[in-house]
Amino acid sequence: MRRVWRPVPPVEPSTALREAVGGHPLVARVLAQRGFADPKEALSHLDPEQYCPASPWELPGVADAVALLRVAIAQGKRVRVWGDFDVDGQTATALLVEALTAAGATVDFDLPRRSEGHGLAERAIDEALRDGVDALLTCDTGISDIEVVAEAGRRGLTVIVTDHHDLPPELPAAHAVVNPKLLPEDHALRELSGVGVAYELMLALLSERAADEWLRPLDLVAVGLVADVARQVKDVRYLVQCGLEALRAGQRPGIRALAEVAGLSVSALDESDIGFQLGPRLNAAGRLDDARKAVRLLLTRDAAEAITIARELEALNQDRRARTEAALAAAEEALHREPGALREPVLVVEGPGWEPGVLGLVAAELVRRYGRPAIVIAHRDGHLSVGSARSVEGFDIHQAIASQATLLVREGGHPMAAGLSLERDNVPAFRHGVLAWARRCRPAGPEPLTVDADIPWTEAGLELARELGRLAPFGAGNPRPVLVARGGVLVRVDDVSRRRETRHRHLFLEGPEAATLRVTWFNADELPQLGERVDVAFCLEVNRWRGEERAQLQLVDWRPAAPAPRQVVEILVAGRDVVDWRHEHDTAARLRALRDRFGDRLVVWAEGVTPTPEESVTRRELFAQRRDALALALLTAPPSGEALRSVLAATKPQSVYLMPPVPVEMPSANVFVEQVAGMLRVALRAHKGVIDLRRMAARVAAREEAVMAALRGLELNGVVVLRREGGVLRAYLPGEAPDEDDLDTDGMVAESEEERKERLATARQQVRHALVYLLRETDAFRRAWAELTVEALLGAD
Repeated sequence: MRRVWRPVPPVEPSTALREAVGGHPLVARVLAQRGFADPKEALSHLDPEQYCPASPWELPGVADAVALLRVAIAQGKRVRVWGDFDVDGQTATALLVEALTAAGATVDFDLPRRSEGHGLAERAIDEALRDGVDALLTCDTGISDIEVVAEAGRRGLTVIVTDHHDLPPELPAAHAVVNPKLLPEDHALRELSGVGVAYELMLALLSERAADEWLRPLDLVAVGLVADVARQVKDVRYLVQCGLEALRAGQRPGIRALAEVAGLSVSALDESDIGFQLGPRLNAAGRLDDARKAVRLLLTRDAAEAITIARELEALNQDRRARTEAALAAAEEALHREPGALREPVLVVEGPGWEPGVLGLVAAELVRRYGRPAIVIAHRDGHLSVGSARSVEGFDIHQAIASQATLLVREGGHPMAAGLSLERDNVPAFRHGVLAWARRCRPAGPEPLTVDADIPWTEAGLELARELGRLAPFGAGNPRPVLVARGGVLVRVDDVSRRRETRHRHLFLEGPEAATLRVTWFNADELPQLGERVDVAFCLEVNRWRGEERAQLQLVDWRPAAPAPRQVVEILVAGRDVVDWRHEHDTAARLRALRDRFGDRLVVWAEGVTPTPEESVTRRELFAQRRDALALALLTAPPSGEALRSVLAATKPQSVYLMPPVPVEMPSANVFVEQVAGMLRVALRAHKGVIDLRRMAARVAAREEAVMAALRGLELNGVVVLRREGGVLRAYLPGEAPDEDDLDTDGMVAESEEERKERLATARQQVRHALVYLLRETDAFRRAWAELTVEALLGAD
């Protein structure tokens, strides 16, 4: 199933933003489209030196945790750090051990073994007491370990929990709990991963010391945040930016050794190297062996020891890769065997004998290939079945799994990744429950592909790649921009796979401007035919190899090209100049040109798109202003021909420009009624029940008749009473309308209750059918918008 391409609604950057950002105008445009329209905010997004991070003391629980640690240090008590076996947990553990040692603490560490699963293991208490440990400090774990934390406290251990995973209904009874999920959703520290929380805690602990004592572990922070796919927004992005600088400085022997075995240059390391090279090698220790080995690599100051451990991790990574490929092949085979599995909103696949340590990698690859969340479950003889899940932006996979908590032995995670364990007999019920939950929350099919901009083929070069690199680091919350080039002809395909199991290809496409581009497709799927005209969606980046730089186009998706672009039509219709740009693609540039030409005598009309295009107006605003225009630019298709004619009548333009239409999707009838009901509540609360049909219709980009049908349906269901008072439509709550009679009798007498119910049911059905018809009519009009002739659209007004 092909992905739907969803262009980002164009947001024209202000002159101030373009001047502040400089360089290629596409950089300012992408920033504006992503919410950084203010020049100051945009610059702080690009440059960490202009960003003001939040104070670590804003994290709930930090003050208590710092006080406890300072007492432990002053009294010479022994502290044990208990981490997790993934990269986030490894880096958090190493950071805490390093920083606490610098602070004068007596500290050691331990991690769970893969067979124990995530969390604070029960053995941790016995071993801590045996070893004379006074305080347990968790990182990247512990928030759901209610019973183990309580037992540790009862047995005399001081327990400090630092974690970032979603909060359980009851917090553990620790002496201090530090978790950014306790902050408001818009707080700058909310998206920290485990290593980020550990860093902020140490930042607070060492706040009275020299700055270099707490700047040094920033390389660990970058590795952990990127490997854990933390959303790179606000302070998370700031820490990754600073951490990458520290990483490239190459001061940590373990990182230097790991880069060496991976064939990477330390001075050029970036977030992609963490995600695809360093992270998998560190993770291999926790997945297949002992994660403490990775922590020792990160902590050692001995270069010889570092290279020895790095080579061990390299061997483990090769083993991990083979096991992942075997499990992935089996998982895909299982998906294709099960009818309908690939049509579900979430992929749920199970199988026997899969290595538990690679389930997350398999799930991540399924997400990449099929564009939807995936849960992969492995069955083990004599043990609980275990699963790992990965998600797409906007779908909380942990919430989906937690909705089936009664079937699970253990679960934990966050919106983008989660894990679980359960009895094998419960897997069918779990699958059914998760899919039922997901069907209510997201549509089936692949996640739509967000397209940031269309560009000419000749633009896709090294200069633009360097400019877009200013938006880095990329990752969750700040994806690499997706560009589209249209109408290229596939002239050659080269197989560049290094291993039999992979399908890496170079596609050579000749663009309309006679430019030939080489596009790299990793793990290629179905290829176009040679000679076929295609549109390609790709990411543009700088590839550095042996001191040279070149542009690399990495394919994200392709689709058959639309028929050759029609010639721009400029004709006179009903006394107006009409310019037909519906089949062009550079909307932003054309709008800029129109604004430069017409100034404030240009009206840009748009409805039903978010964010609202800059300086655009809806029907309500047009009719409120009633200002004549020299030119009218139609950015979205109106809901009907009548609505179009009303817009023309309100503006009386001399020239009309039909822009490339921004897609507007009409909701289902149920969702539409909910939208109208929401506006109705506002009218009752803030406008004394006065209903402005034109305003409501503009808000939902629909016909006024459709809004009226929805209101009538609400009235028939007893939600509201409608009255016409002096030409004004007014709504009342039931029982509050003046002279309220039974509006449904219409003068009828001697009507039985059964007859009344039947009549109301018939009326509701008729109104419902009318609403569905009106919504479908609008959908049909918008679908036809791109194909109707200019004369058919504007010939009569």
